[in-house]
Amino acid sequence: MNLRSLNLPLSIKTTKSNPVETFFIPTFKVAVSYDIAVGYFSSLWVRDAAEGIATFASRGGQSRWIISPELTQDDYQAIKGDADNGLNGEAVEELIDHSFDSLLVSLRDDTRNTIAWLVRDGVLRFRIGIPINDLSGIMHAKMGLFADHDGNMIGFSGSYNLTGAAASNWERIDIYADWKSEESAERAFGIKQEFESMWKEEDPNLAIYRPSDRTLDKIIMYTNRKPRPYQLPYSVKQIKIPDKYLTDGKLRDYQQLAINNWFKSNGRGIFCMATGSGKTVTALSAIARLTNHVLKNNGKLIIIVSVPYIHLADQWEDEAESFGYKVIKCFISKNTWVGRVQDELNRLSLETSGHIMLITVNATFSKEPFQKFLNSLSHTVVFIADEMHNLGSKNLLKLLPENATFRLGLSATPDRHHDEQGTKSLEFYFGKRIIEFSLEDAINNGFLSKYYYHPIKVSLTENEMLEYQDLSAKISQAYQRDSSHKSDGPSDRMKILLIKRARLLNKAENKLPALCSALDAYRSSSYNLIYCGDSIENDVKYTDKAVKEIGKTLQMHVAKFTSSEDKTERRLLLDRFSRGELQALVAIKCLDEGVDIPKTQNAFILASSTNPREHIQRRGRVLRRAPGKHFARIFDFIIVPDVDQLQLSDSKIFNNERRILKRELERVNEFAELAINSGEALESLRKIKSKLHLLDH
Repeated sequence: MNLRSLNLPLSIKTTKSNPVETFFIPTFKVAVSYDIAVGYFSSLWVRDAAEGIATFASRGGQSRWIISPELTQDDYQAIKGDADNGLNGEAVEELIDHSFDSLLVSLRDDTRNTIAWLVRDGVLRFRIGIPINDLSGIMHAKMGLFADHDGNMIGFSGSYNLTGAAASNWERIDIYADWKSEESAERAFGIKQEFESMWKEEDPNLAIYRPSDRTLDKIIMYTNRKPRPYQLPYSVKQIKIPDKYLTDGKLRDYQQLAINNWFKSNGRGIFCMATGSGKTVTALSAIARLTNHVLKNNGKLIIIVSVPYIHLADQWEDEAESFGYKVIKCFISKNTWVGRVQDELNRLSLETSGHIMLITVNATFSKEPFQKFLNSLSHTVVFIADEMHNLGSKNLLKLLPENATFRLGLSATPDRHHDEQGTKSLEFYFGKRIIEFSLEDAINNGFLSKYYYHPIKVSLTENEMLEYQDLSAKISQAYQRDSSHKSDGPSDRMKILLIKRARLLNKAENKLPALCSALDAYRSSSYNLIYCGDSIENDVKYTDKAVKEIGKTLQMHVAKFTSSEDKTERRLLLDRFSRGELQALVAIKCLDEGVDIPKTQNAFILASSTNPREHIQRRGRVLRRAPGKHFARIFDFIIVPDVDQLQLSDSKIFNNERRILKRELERVNEFAELAINSGEALESLRKIKSKLHLLDH
């Protein structure tokens, strides 16, 4: 059976029939997906539709619900925040948690148990929508979409909420079966597009939140009391590359080459691919090919993906599910994922074939519960490490799963800075680099934007120069001391001195005025990223100082994006930035890896380390393609000597000034090499380079 076999009316009125019995239960029994956006829902509707939902779950159905907590005026004022900073993330999270608490308390025991298991099994996923901008109150959408295995769709819309009372009110829903007429097909597809826009947080007037770990824990906790009220299916669903990643039905040539090389290397190797060139999609496409081969041969596969950050894990989850994988997230609390993983392993052992995918973060990966689970696996294991250079420390190298038959490392920059042994150890574990697709390759092939590079010259103040000279002298002494002791690496004292000198350059007093001067031409624009250092002076963080200066001097809407902001706040900041509400984000390193913000137009780099990985990651971040984006601009603030005073300096000052610029030129040359205005960018420093005898650098 499929949706076409159902004899559904064009519309349903509650005065004539019960929508649950007439529409929802029959449709659940043949559908494989159910997406719904409604104002709010209650326990009564879930109880009434339990028969349909149970059948839906037992057949492997997947459901996504966008709902809204019922907001009083006091609630809305509490979460509203101020005009510049948007909704109060902490207040929103408290409201959502309280709303789910109230719902759970109101549920009958059997219904509460059903919901808990549906959430634990991943059959039911929630997002919470809250109106923003000029809207207030609850998200009052009333629409949904069913789909079956054959791709048939039924859309519906109308005044029917997911509440028990709705069945007794005068309500009506209109039904659009996409095979009945061209108009019905257009309406069903329109509902699909609108839902996806909301789910992916692309609706400019709706802030979307995921339930917190705390909320999910409270729901899943109820599965400890009673067994699952339905039978989970055994599915050999074909994993498929989504059409959106294909051109004329194929991946890009270099992506296909990477996949072929990985299989030729017996499923081991490193994808060294530029930021924005599709590493995740390439990796998932390789694993999809492997998964389908294993399923065809009645095998069993456990896929483990480890990433450095939760926001990157969320992105992996979304991408993997678009391929058809059912994902278990192992980066919430232990109580949330351990039981689910054990259930799936038990099913895997009982069935003749199958696969599971687990996505974790490096912090969870390295802890005892996950390591114990890793060591217990007996089925074929695939281990994927995104930004794999993060796993190269001595402690983490020891924890890499030796029982992984297939291994795949992903990174735009696999080399570990000043850690040759760590780099070699990672290559020994994962295998050789089987594809190298650089930033230059990505730009030349049109997969990343071209860019202009503007080095901005900044000089140290007299006091800063004196401090720099003092630190340099101490570093020289520490270096001689370390060399005489033949130590394995720099001493702790040397590391501290190097950090102090780097921070001195990164927070140079003249940088903020220079930033405001450069940013002034873009004060009416959006999509500006500003990278700062992490220094603190007189208990004031440099990021806070930068935000205040930009806001005061240029009257721009700006916010910081640092480790101080929680997951909810970061998601809201990125959402507001992508919509253009926030004109600029001030960051330290949180935007270096994994955050996808393709609309970024301009990057202003006030602070940078000597690590090449940081340069590559930051360029890749601002060069991602986006509709209407023809090129990007990178403004790099370079510490340079005061040329007019240079002739009066003694040899010690001359050499210190030369050393500063030489350090900065390594980055300048790298950035300028691929820029549209390469010659102009290098020429702007030529006079200074000549006076310091650095023309060959």
